[in-house]
Amino acid sequence: MKAFLGLVCGFVLTLAVFGSGLVFAAWLLAAKPAREARPTVSVAELWTKKARPVNKATQNLERVPAEQPAPADIAAKQPTKQQPDPTVTGAIAPAELPPPHLAWCANRYRSYNPDDNSYMSYSGQQRTCVSPYLAADHTAPRAAEASYAEGPGLGAYAAAGDNDHVASCFSRYRSYRPEDNSYQPYSGGPRRQCE
Repeated sequence: MKAFLGLVCGFVLTLAVFGSGLVFAAWLLAAKPAREARPTVSVAELWTKKARPVNKATQNLERVPAEQPAPADIAAKQPTKQQPDPTVTGAIAPAELPPPHLAWCANRYRSYNPDDNSYMSYSGQQRTCVSPYLAADHTAPRAAEASYAEGPGLGAYAAAGDNDHVASCFSRYRSYRPEDNSYQPYSGGPRRQCE
């Protein structure tokens, strides 16, 4: 008896769900379409129904002559565009950068530009990318350019070539500099030595 009652209740529920779906579908199909916005009398139509001829004389258009290539003798007299001298600009030539350095910088910084070995920091400053694969002579600043506090251990790790220590510090601190073995803590204050 319970089985028969359960079967009848299931059939009735199925019919109720089917009927409610049918009523909902009929309501959707019978709904009024969205009102179309029509231009008012004060607004001109964007597209005309009849083609109108264009009067070219009233357009006041001016035709500019095409750029002509320079003759060979004039082109020879013009100075050629020179590449900037890397010693003057202080840029590192891309050929001098090792491929592991380029790969490391490209993976670490989205805005990395291998042409000038720099990236855009979150503060909006253009900074040079320094990786553990970059040789110590590329990263060592000149004495006149050093703006951070110099200590007795300046460049000890970079000059000694302790690559494991430098790689470990680079993986822990984003602001790590191998020249002076220091990093900038998140809490601010002076730079600290990487242990």
